[in-house]
Amino acid sequence: MKNKNEEELVKLTVRVPKFKKEMIEKIVQKSSYNSISDLIRAGIDKEINLQIYKDNLDFIIKEIDRIIEIKLDPFIKSQRKLNAKNLRTNAINTYLVGEVFSKVFGDENHKNFLKILNNARKKANYFVNKDTSGLTEKDLYDFYYIGEIYKNE
Repeated sequence: MKNKNEEELVKLTVRVPKFKKEMIEKIVQKSSYNSISDLIRAGIDKEINLQIYKDNLDFIIKEIDRIIEIKLDPFIKSQRKLNAKNLRTNAINTYLVGEVFSKVFGDENHKNFLKILNNARKKANYFVNKDTSGLTEKDLYDFYYIGEIYKNE
């Protein structure tokens, strides 16, 4: 395979306005290009590379998105665990409140409280045990906003 310097060059004629030719000559004088041809070839290379980049932009975006997902996955999992631990702590607090409620207000009100608590436990268990791996980002957000799940009850 030939390297870039060994490639066969073909002649290509390009017509430009006189003022642009003068601008090109000034650029060559001020730059590291040895000739107008070198500058034009570099410009063509840059345009071709830009077009290749544009043609592959969808693939590049998907790859970047995949890498971001991989990097965010441990954080998202840690947040789920944190939410579950918080929910368990809240359940303990609720139980303690129930015990105090029983002692202060008596058995009948305590029985009503236990019914409410049992219903709340079912909802909490649904929340903690739900497999969220197949949810979209929006559904996942809505799911973790737990009150929205039961708003039609």
